[in-house]
Amino acid sequence: MNSLVSLSRETVESIGETVATLPPGEASMVERPELHSDLSAALDRIGIGKLYSHQVEAYERLAAGENVIVSTATASGKSLCYKIPAFQRVLESRSSRALFLYPTKALAQDQLGKIGGFGLKRVHPATYDGDTPRELRADLRRRSNVLLTNPDMLNMGILPSHESWADFFRNLEVIAVDEAHVLRGVFGSHVAAVLRRLRRVANIHGADPKFVLTSATIANPQELAETLTGLPFSLVENDGASSGERRVVFRNPPLLDEEKGERRSLLVEGAGVFSELVGRGVRTIAFANTRKAAELIYRYAADRLGKGAADKITPYRAGYTPRERREIEGKLFRGELLGVVSTNALELGVDVGALDAVVCCGYPGSVASIWQQWGRAGRGEGPALAVYIAGRDALDQYLFENPERVMGRRVEAARVTLENPYILGPHLAAAAHEAPLDADDEEFFGPRYREVAKGLMDERKLAGSGGRLVYARGDRPAAGISLRSASSAAVMIADEEGEVIGNAEASRAPSELHPGATYLHRGRSYEVDDLDLEKGRALAKPATGRYYTKPRIDTDVEIVEEEERRELSGGAVLCRGAVRTTDAVTHYKKVQVADEKEVGVYPLDLPEVTLDTQALWLTLPPIPRGESVSFESFGGALHAAEHGTIGLLPLFAMCDRSDIGGLSTPTHRQTLLPTVFVYDGYPGGVGISQRGYEEFEALARDTLGVITRCPCESGCPGCIQSPKCGNWNEPLSKDGAVQVLRYALGQVDRYPTL
Repeated sequence: MNSLVSLSRETVESIGETVATLPPGEASMVERPELHSDLSAALDRIGIGKLYSHQVEAYERLAAGENVIVSTATASGKSLCYKIPAFQRVLESRSSRALFLYPTKALAQDQLGKIGGFGLKRVHPATYDGDTPRELRADLRRRSNVLLTNPDMLNMGILPSHESWADFFRNLEVIAVDEAHVLRGVFGSHVAAVLRRLRRVANIHGADPKFVLTSATIANPQELAETLTGLPFSLVENDGASSGERRVVFRNPPLLDEEKGERRSLLVEGAGVFSELVGRGVRTIAFANTRKAAELIYRYAADRLGKGAADKITPYRAGYTPRERREIEGKLFRGELLGVVSTNALELGVDVGALDAVVCCGYPGSVASIWQQWGRAGRGEGPALAVYIAGRDALDQYLFENPERVMGRRVEAARVTLENPYILGPHLAAAAHEAPLDADDEEFFGPRYREVAKGLMDERKLAGSGGRLVYARGDRPAAGISLRSASSAAVMIADEEGEVIGNAEASRAPSELHPGATYLHRGRSYEVDDLDLEKGRALAKPATGRYYTKPRIDTDVEIVEEEERRELSGGAVLCRGAVRTTDAVTHYKKVQVADEKEVGVYPLDLPEVTLDTQALWLTLPPIPRGESVSFESFGGALHAAEHGTIGLLPLFAMCDRSDIGGLSTPTHRQTLLPTVFVYDGYPGGVGISQRGYEEFEALARDTLGVITRCPCESGCPGCIQSPKCGNWNEPLSKDGAVQVLRYALGQVDRYPTL
């Protein structure tokens, strides 16, 4: 019996307000198409008689020579949409090959086991990733006809060595890209370039494979598929799968101080709900937005459950060793664990067995991700519980007050770009290393191909030879590309015995791994003892106290080029364009976990970090003559308006709050005016600030509504305070932010001089 059934209605209601009970949905089943006898027998063996209607539609469209994007709900059997046609072709022809791409190694390993469950003797699957022993790789290239890998390995290990894979690429017929909805922003843009390189290499070897992409429900699946690959696609979106009953609960941590707007910590609240469910035997997964948050929720929950029961839960996140990840996944699947606290590393389709409840701790970056996380529970016959716990920041509080923004399933569009030279340039260098570039390669790499290629020639990375462009250096350029971050540079974190316990992007290291910073790993606290950016190494020792650290960051924004502008009311102007930001981490402070009390402030001397990116900026007209202005309060007004805008921007652009930066100043050194900047946190930009520019009026109105409705007196995390603020939320003016936003929207004529 599903363990949720044993929970009383009172217990479910005690977790939070039940927003909705979603009824079960009936399946639309159809007869299987005519398949190879071995495949039909395998499907019968694993209990698949008829297929969902969307599975058959995908099969038929692919058989007709179309590229297919399948966009249906979590747990709707999307993987069969590419497995069945790929297996069919392999069984029909011994030379046929298929390539299955997954965003994570964990998902590929999980799917390998499922493919083995088909028992098809002529289908030889294998995973090929960074965990594959080198001594086995040559053999896998020869005998595998269904290869499971990830974009990182395709980028660094397969495409640069495509001559060794000549037989595989020559016979490649089906390319599947699973969980395509996560391919957005920087990661998605990098993967788009990798997929263009993949098409080019297949073409060089004489193949023209068809693509099958699968995605959770997003607003633009067909557009995403076509942008990722550069090919036309057919959309399959009529979901034929059944769905179980789902009870949806929204929970807001209680106010501790109404005047200050202080609420109980999201981490403490999440740990409480998680431990309550696990304590009652409910198999539960809790999702946290950061590695640190996952570790803290786990620690708090373990403390609540006590010894013995705490052995039934575990944290799970990126940065663990492959052995640790496989061990946790196996224990979950076998039912040896009752609960896991994870980052989005388990948001995808890794099969961890039947789960009954999902606790979503804070906004995960998109409404689509909320539904994806909730979909991890309820794959059995019984009902499922889906919980959303609002954080203290403005966006979470906005969603708690407006649950229809989630329940209406108005999901966002995923955006990727090949227009960013910081992304396209390294991939053109990698493509030239794979085979010389020529004019026809614009078909693969898009309209900025020639411009970016010329820039690489100016940098002497490419050189002309016989009418083509060759890679002019002696290294392997693909090895320098990090698909999941702005830079390939990383810092390894080691403990006192030299054992590696994690890693972080080099660009984030000064703020996250500075000397004295706290670092959490599997529930244990470490204090960073030394950071060596040149060697890419941080040394950490076990921490003696229970505290966390916050860096202070001084930021400068230089306008490089204004690309667009439009006049707002009262002389305010909104602009968009290229900027260069400079961050300097100057201090950090220690804060006790138990009571949020400050322990002390300590100076730092670290190198500055610069970033060339895209931004929007709002300028106000000069302060009227004769006005008496407190620059601290006016600066606090601009600062608060900046925070509020950044807080809600993720609802308009499919991104995380940490993807966005900002700066506000009463007098900017270039504009010579009061200015508020909001910028993309990635080199070259990925369209976040552009989306904010396009939707500024709606964004400003929603931000104004959040601030004015917040019950606090002078500003709190629910309206204008930011957990990421490099100035420790100083100064801020709630009333001033209201005046600034109303002025920019034309609701008042009086200048917000305070």
